[in-house]
Amino acid sequence: MSAEIYDYEGRIQRCRRLIKNLRSGELVLTFLDHLTALGLSTARVAAYAGHLPAILRAINFDLREAEREDAERVVAWVNSQPYRESTKRDKKIVLRELIQYAKYGCCDRNTPLPGEVKWISLRAAKKDVRVTPDNLLTPEDFEAIVKAADNTRDRALVQVLFEAALRRSVGHDRGERPV
Repeated sequence: MSAEIYDYEGRIQRCRRLIKNLRSGELVLTFLDHLTALGLSTARVAAYAGHLPAILRAINFDLREAEREDAERVVAWVNSQPYRESTKRDKKIVLRELIQYAKYGCCDRNTPLPGEVKWISLRAAKKDVRVTPDNLLTPEDFEAIVKAADNTRDRALVQVLFEAALRRSVGHDRGERPV
């Protein structure tokens, strides 16, 4: 169902085309392959891939030779952008894991973080829980979700959630891995 709506594979392929022409493109493409090999979902890999072009444009150094000052410049750039706090956090996570992969060839939980990026704080300054019109589903989005549901039960569940204006609680996302 979500594959048709979000087109994660298409997103990954578009990002791969952008990335291959940027600095350290080949290394970053192998990083994306590594994330898939680690068992990350296609949606998660698409999220990483979506952050990488902006991060790579801010990088003016060899990832394998990265120093703390290099990472600090990129983090300063991320912090200076008008991104939401959660997006800034996600970009910092991608940067940390990218440099970890460049240094050690792996970025799983058992691989130590290199000192060059270990200092990066992933705490969000504040939670941005604003509901703005652009965050809401359009009637067309809702109809696409209903049509993509696999069976009558799922369609009914989606209808009830939408009509009752139910949503996920802000406090329940603490245990999830970001990005």
